[in-house]
Amino acid sequence: MTGVSGSRSTMSLVEVRFRKSHRAERLTRSGLLFFLAIIGIGAVAINSGNNLLYLVFSALLSALIFSGLLSVANLRRLEISLDTVDEVYAGRPASLAVRVRNTGSFPLFFARVSVRAGGDTVSLSVPFVGARSAVELPLTLTLLTRGRVTGLRADIASAFPFGIVEMSRDVAVGGELIVYPQIHPVLLQRQDEQGEHRLERARAGGDGDFFSLRRYHAGDDSRHIDWKVSARRGDPYVVEQEARYQQETVFYLDTARGAWPDSQAFELGVSKIASGLTSAFESGEAIALALPGSFLNGRDRRVWQQAMELLALAELTEDPPHPGPLHSFTHEDISFVNGAP
Repeated sequence: MTGVSGSRSTMSLVEVRFRKSHRAERLTRSGLLFFLAIIGIGAVAINSGNNLLYLVFSALLSALIFSGLLSVANLRRLEISLDTVDEVYAGRPASLAVRVRNTGSFPLFFARVSVRAGGDTVSLSVPFVGARSAVELPLTLTLLTRGRVTGLRADIASAFPFGIVEMSRDVAVGGELIVYPQIHPVLLQRQDEQGEHRLERARAGGDGDFFSLRRYHAGDDSRHIDWKVSARRGDPYVVEQEARYQQETVFYLDTARGAWPDSQAFELGVSKIASGLTSAFESGEAIALALPGSFLNGRDRRVWQQAMELLALAELTEDPPHPGPLHSFTHEDISFVNGAP
């Protein structure tokens, strides 16, 4: 009874270790023929007692075992990570970079990497990765939903060295992807020619109304010195006048659950805001994005990327609905061209 219990414990331990390694082996078609040949030659050698057949049988069996050992070493210490090459949009093929890193002292030969994302699996060949080195390969993958993507899995498989045994490993994919919302061509419904949905901001440096006073700096135009203020304060002061610059096209997304009939309508609204924001940015306009508790504005690409990331990670909250800022676009002011969803 004790022996049976010990045997079960040993078997259980072996299974746990095998599962923790996430490894699987299988004979290839060539390997199956090779294995049948070993059995056949072994049977003939036993029946005939021919030493030469015994020698051939031993050599083939050694090759099979050696192939298995090399297969294990080939995939032993590998890491896979994903990085973006360009912006990643939901529902569109995205250009990614797959980094395969070999941290072991044995090179990787003739592997196949299959990255799984949702229902999509994309495979690519990795001919060689040197010991303690890494390679980057291009990969095109379609991610269906917006948001932060982590926890992807990948299979690494190789039939190295003889094509007899195919070894495969299931590994976690490192890296984090931010998937932007779906974007489509849109029409922005401006309510008047003066720019109902724009905010005009001011800065110093023009010839408009009074903006501020500041201390004189070397190189300032002496015609802008306010002599009365300078005499009163004992230091030269310069009058700065207002310059009107870019008008910002403002977009607002309410994340309150009560502002939307369901989550599908919210996703459609996120897509509309992202599409309108991108359309305005690509037209060269200054943009602004407002969410409850967040506000971004500017006209450079980094601001647009931050705004798209904010939309990518937006979630419904239990807060009460918030009215949008004045002069802002909401999803109701944006319509898709040709009725695209």
